[in-house]
Amino acid sequence: MTLRGPSPVAGDVIADRYEVGELLGRGGMAEVRAGTDRRLGRPVAIKFLLPEMAARADIRTRFEAEARAAASLSHPNAVAVFDTGEHDGAAYIVMERLPGETLADRMGARPPDAGGADVDAVRTLATEVLGALGAAHAAGRVHRDGKPANILGAADGRAKVADFGIAKSVQDTPAGDLTLTGQLLGTPAYLAPERLDGAPASPQADIWSLGVVLYELLAGVRPFVADTPLGIARAAAAGAHRPLAEARPDLDPALVAAVERAIDPDPSARFASAPEMAAALRGEPPATDPAGPGAGGVAATVPVAGPADTQVLSEPGPRPPPPPTTGRPTRFWIGVACLGLAAVIL
Repeated sequence: MTLRGPSPVAGDVIADRYEVGELLGRGGMAEVRAGTDRRLGRPVAIKFLLPEMAARADIRTRFEAEARAAASLSHPNAVAVFDTGEHDGAAYIVMERLPGETLADRMGARPPDAGGADVDAVRTLATEVLGALGAAHAAGRVHRDGKPANILGAADGRAKVADFGIAKSVQDTPAGDLTLTGQLLGTPAYLAPERLDGAPASPQADIWSLGVVLYELLAGVRPFVADTPLGIARAAAAGAHRPLAEARPDLDPALVAAVERAIDPDPSARFASAPEMAAALRGEPPATDPAGPGAGGVAATVPVAGPADTQVLSEPGPRPPPPPTTGRPTRFWIGVACLGLAAVIL
């Protein structure tokens, strides 16, 4: 069905239950509004698919998949999804509404000369985010859009991962991939380089994204910087960045090593799982007992559900020699060119 109706506005009541409030944010595919669940008397956030997007079958399918993926994930460090449906042609998802700012808001409010964030706070935040990612990975899902804007603060100070809207089951076959034709999902500054190389989304790509966020928090700048998405992609693929130990010589070497490993251009050289990375950030050996605790209570040995030939959480082997600076696969540069073109269009 083609949906072209207008988006609800403040004062509307949808499904005879949810009162729509002020606009909280708007993206390329959807907008999020404050709301109130009249039945339960609690604040909620309501995400509406934009009418022009709802008219496209592929995007509508993705929006519906988002609701299922997000609703299936229950973790104290993940934003909860309560309901989904349609109202007068408007597709919506009802979610937990948090009073805190996003990590992006907090980072943007810091003075330019403030330097890196507090180490203990960064470790706590990383452990909480890894808890949510670990739970998703153990369920066979990846986030694919890790960035500061998708890390929110709860009332009790906990970090919560939001917007699993482009989350995707690692069991999907290429034919079932919901990625829009010619489009790689993810914010360029936090997009793992292998994604431009044609590799499917994986837990290691989520680990890369979080590693970039942690580096940015600790050093005060992103590791891979350039004037264009093309330049960022080149720097990330080459691993060209200022070493964190040089940017913050006061840091614990174990913490530095963990962040540097997370942003290694070679995905097999990164952590095999979110719990393993969490242990490394704390300077501890990874949990090996399936009954033992990991980040978010997920043991490091829990595999991702999927076909037997899926190795997204396998232990990394010996690190291969770095690829030559020339002769990278043509599809990488095609991907980079598409990313640059997409940036120009946007």
